[in-house]
Parts: sequence; C-alpha cells; structure tokens
Amino acid sequence: MKKRLATLIIAVVCTVTSAWSVGALFVRPMQSSQNYALMSIRTYDATVTIQDHVATTHVDQTFKNEMSSTVEATFIFPLPDGAMVTDLFYWFNGKRYRANVREKKEAQAAYDSKIRVRLDPALLQELGENVYKLNIAPINPNSDVRFEITYTEILPFELNTGTYTHLLKATGLSPKPLERLSLRIDAFTQNTWKSIVVPHYGSTTANAITTVTPKNSVITFGDENYMPSRNYVVQLQANRESMEMATLTYVPELADSFGMDPFFMSWVLPPDENSKPLPRSIVFVADVSSSMEGERIVQLRAALSSFLDQLTPQDKFNIITFSTGVVSFRSDLVDVTTENIAAARDFVRNRTALGLTNISDAIRAGLTQTFLANTAQVAVFLTDGEPSWGEVRESVILDSIRSWNSQNVRIYPIAVGSDLKLSLLYAMAKSTGGFVTQVERDDSIAVIVENHLRRISMPNLTNLTLSYGSLNTTDVLPAILPNVPVGGRVSQHGRYATGGVFPVTLTGVLLNTPFSITKDVLFGDPATNNRAVARLWARSKVDALLAEIQRIGERKELIDAVIDLSIRFNILTKYTAMYADPDDPRDDPTGVPGDERPIENVSVSIAPNPVAEIAHISIRIPSANIQEQVTVTIVDILGKKIRTLYDGWCNGSLDLEWDCRDTAGVALNSGSYTVLVSIGGHSVSSLFIIQ
Repeated sequence: MKKRLATLIIAVVCTVTSAWSVGALFVRPMQSSQNYALMSIRTYDATVTIQDHVATTHVDQTFKNEMSSTVEATFIFPLPDGAMVTDLFYWFNGKRYRANVREKKEAQAAYDSKIRVRLDPALLQELGENVYKLNIAPINPNSDVRFEITYTEILPFELNTGTYTHLLKATGLSPKPLERLSLRIDAFTQNTWKSIVVPHYGSTTANAITTVTPKNSVITFGDENYMPSRNYVVQLQANRESMEMATLTYVPELADSFGMDPFFMSWVLPPDENSKPLPRSIVFVADVSSSMEGERIVQLRAALSSFLDQLTPQDKFNIITFSTGVVSFRSDLVDVTTENIAAARDFVRNRTALGLTNISDAIRAGLTQTFLANTAQVAVFLTDGEPSWGEVRESVILDSIRSWNSQNVRIYPIAVGSDLKLSLLYAMAKSTGGFVTQVERDDSIAVIVENHLRRISMPNLTNLTLSYGSLNTTDVLPAILPNVPVGGRVSQHGRYATGGVFPVTLTGVLLNTPFSITKDVLFGDPATNNRAVARLWARSKVDALLAEIQRIGERKELIDAVIDLSIRFNILTKYTAMYADPDDPRDDPTGVPGDERPIENVSVSIAPNPVAEIAHISIRIPSANIQEQVTVTIVDILGKKIRTLYDGWCNGSLDLEWDCRDTAGVALNSGSYTVLVSIGGHSVSSLFIIQ
C-alpha cells in the first residue's frame, strides 16, 4: 500500500505544477504504467449542518473521464483536522450504493479481485494525517463518475468562537474550472446567534448569510465555471450568559448497531469576562533552512516583525533561528526594551534561507530558555514542518520534547505555506496544549499574528473535572480532561442510562485559585437529538485505543477493538476501509447496509470509568439473543483472561459488581482492561480503565 501511494504521489509531482498532492482525482488507463492524469471536476455540491459545536458535511461530486479508454481512478483528498468519514455512496448505472466498513486487508483484497475482472467497486481508505484515498475502477471512456462522502467533526473553538472550514482549495487541481459549485450551511444553536462571519468570501455576491430564526441561520455560496483559490471559513459566535453548560445527545434506534444506552457530548464555556492576557515569557523559533527560500522567508520575516510589534514591556522574549545549526538572538529571554526590540529587528532582517532543517536541536534550544513563573510560558515555532537534519524521526523528536519540556511550555506551531506535512506540528502542539496556525499565501500576516498572540496569552484552566450529579454515566471520555485556555471549551463524551435534568459541575484551577461552577443541564432533549454524537463518542474510544497501541505496540486485541468500533459505528480508522460493490449483497442500492448482526445491539457499560474500587457492569441483551449462552470475561491489554464474571443464561439483562481482582483474589494494577461479552459465538467488548 505504501509503495503504491508513493508511486502515485511521484507521478503527481512530475505531472502537476501545483504543490498540492491532495484534493484531486487522478486517472490512467486500466492496468497500465502510464503517468496519472488529472480528471476534471464537473460539479461539486456540499451541504452542511452545524448544531452548536458539531458539524456534519455531505459532499456530492461528479468527475468527467475525458479519456477514450477505460480508466482506473484514485482520488486523494484531505479533511479538516479531527474530522471522520462516516459514509461513502457510489453511483453505478443510475443506482446509489452505500459502502460498508470492513477490515482494511479484506476490503483491499476484494477491490483487487474485482479489478481483475473489470467490475465497478469503490474503496475508501484513510492514509493518516486526515488524508483519504478513494480508488474507483473501472470507469468507462468519456463518462462521468459520481460519489458522495459524509464526514463529521467537532468545530475548533477559541476565544468564544467556533470555526468551520470547508477545504474548497482542495478542489483546485481540477484542470478545468468547476461547471458548478454550491455550498449550503444550516447553522443551529441552542441559544441565539451573535455573529456569523465569512472572512474571505463574505463580501462577494456569490455568498449570502440569511437569518431564518434567531437560532438558525443559512450560509450559501455558489458559482459557475469557478476555480477555488482558498478555503471557505465560517466563524460563529452564539450569545450566552457568562457561563454556558449544555449537551447534545443521541438516543439509539433499533436499527442502529450502537446498543440502546443513549450517548452525550457535554461542554462547558467557563466565564471569561474578567480574564486578561498574562504577561508572556515567549520564544520565537524560526526555520531559515533552504526550504524557506523565496516567498516563505519573506512571510517569516513579516511574521516575526508582527510578533515584535505586539510585545509589551511586561513580556520577556527571545528569537531562535535554525537550519543545519541553531542561531539565537540572545542566549536567554530578555526584557522588552526599545534597545532590545531594535536589535531584534536587525537580527530578523539579516536572516536568509540556507541549509537543512534541524528541528530537534531548535526545539531543545527553545524549551531550555528560562521561562518565568506567573507568565504565559510559550514557544512559537515557525516552519514548513519537514525535519531533514539531526534527528528526523518524528516519534523520537516528540519523546525528546516531553523530556526537555520540564517547565510545561506550550508550543504553538505556525505553518508557513499551504503545501506542508503537518503531522509533527499537530503532535507537537497537542502534546503541550498548543495549537497549529497555518499561514497561506494571501493571508494577512499582521492580523494572524495579532490574533495568535492574543490566544496564546490567555491563562489556562487546569486540573479540570466534570461531574454529572446522579446521572448514571458510563464510558466517559476523555477520562482525564486536558488544560483549556480561557475562552476555550471543556468537553466530554459518554453514555448514560436515563435522561432528565441533572446538575453538571466543572471544577478546576485558574491562576492558582480553585473554582467550581454548577448548572442544571437537560440530557435527552428530542430537539437536539443528533446521530453524530454516537460516532463522536466512538471516535473518542478509538483514539484512546490508538494511543494505547502507540504506547505498547500493535497488539491483536487492541486492533480488533478498533476494527469492531469502526464497523459498528461505520467510521473509518487506520485499520478499516469503506468498500462499495454493485455485485455485493451488502451494498444494496437502497443505501441501507445489510448483514445486520443482532449481537451489535448488545449494550455493555461500566461505571464509574475509570474504576477506583468497585466496577458496576450493566449488560442489556435484545430479545433475539436471550436464548443464547452468555459469558462475561475480563481481559487485560495483552488479551490475557483475568477473570470470568458470568457464564450461563440470562433474561435480557445482567447487572454485575466486580472488585477489580483476578481469579486468585489479587488486586489488579492500574491500566486498561476490557469487558468481553460472548453470546452464541459472537462477542462485543468495552474498554475501561482501573486507576
């Protein structure tokens, strides 16, 4: 798979002048070794539903095969960071087929076998870094190919603003303008909308914002014979009181494979009216390697100059530049004085692009500065994100950052340019509580830098916990909440037994002062029932499993758990693919997947999670399975059976208590474990943690 992808990307680079290697459909004659050519996008229609902080996007695209021969096609496209694919539909002979999620090797084998006999399957796989590859073959000469993709995401939220980004720029490799492009966004809030801004397209006649009700606005954009040059961004702010606590929920239906316990996404927007930016201990780490030559070094100088403009006398700063080696403005952080700022401007003006990219040594130099207590301790890292000298292994660089960052400095990467590999930058930011900002060619550097510096200067809310009163919750993720800057969002996903109004309490520390805020919140409001909430919960479970895989390696039981969640919730992961085939009975043209398995409706919940002493395990079994033998087993992270809690018949439900001890009565160590429920030859599992 990696070899085939590498060959494709090399062909793209050789035949396309644009720097983008994603967001276009590449074709060549069937079973040939010719270079790939670009297929034109004829029509692009997208509809989006935003409910508070959750967005679901549906894209319907038609491409034109202008070759006189039968071709195979590969579509490579990005999604926003954190978005997940939930549906793929493929049109064949006028019928619409829904793809099923399958284990990746099985799907690839099925696709390859069909290609050999020239049938018409479609295969969608995740490549990592939220880039996806869709293979479609064969496509008849001079014909259209049409497919639909649906994806769900939680909107980024900073400074009380949610941001929706539609990657229109990813269509820019089409060799011809799009015959038609349309985008409609229905935005709903449980409060009322305060402002909705489209910063780059809002002043054009092709764009419109319509207020339907105070709680619902519609944003539309459309054009003909259009070639997008940048992404479509919407910034949304809702009116709220000083503090907001709310939920979105989903109550499963019988046709779902989710079990019957409802799902919730809760969020808190803490009060921030009295919060002011902190003084800063800030270091700018800037890439001046050869890859920054030309326009990028100009952008970098402008960014550093804007940062210097924003500093105040209360701040301390330093500038570190790097290529093959590392050169610092000063040996350590210095005061913001007229003399130091003038000297720093001279230092910036004299920077030229030359050499390789030694990210590891540069980060170490930045993190070992002397950051002052009671200040915003931050490192801004400007680069194109590609290590080429010194330590180049991303995993080793990230491990080193954890050991060097003894002062808990937040890293905020700025990616200069739009054709970057961002995996290292995103991981660097996530591991330290920062975020990535991308600067494109026609962005205003001064505006981006001003907003960036304001965001990174807000104090953090730390030691956060959310509690739900008497609400019976299970599988709440993340179990440990991350720090959140003032103006940000605290959120969790979980499941619950019975809805109603319950007190939600957020506790934490702000500027060394403990705080606690409580509000009554309704769980299970039919007006905000949103199926995406179930899949977002599943994605949180998958992320926890993938983190464990990264920590201890690819254990079979962990991979199987990821695949199980992926199939049951119809979400793509690195171990699965979506496969559509007109000849496969599972992909019937009604768009409803077949092969439903009753075991998928079994509900397994563990409370509390993480478990401290006693685990309460509740299992609900649909009537179709209650005549089967039921076995409930605890297994460890390596798949070893720890203890059998139940083995026999049941009347549809089991409520078990377990003291977190193995068969010999020995208390288990802290870590990840799994409840495995086996019924009639099938099984379903649920991951939990012992503290």
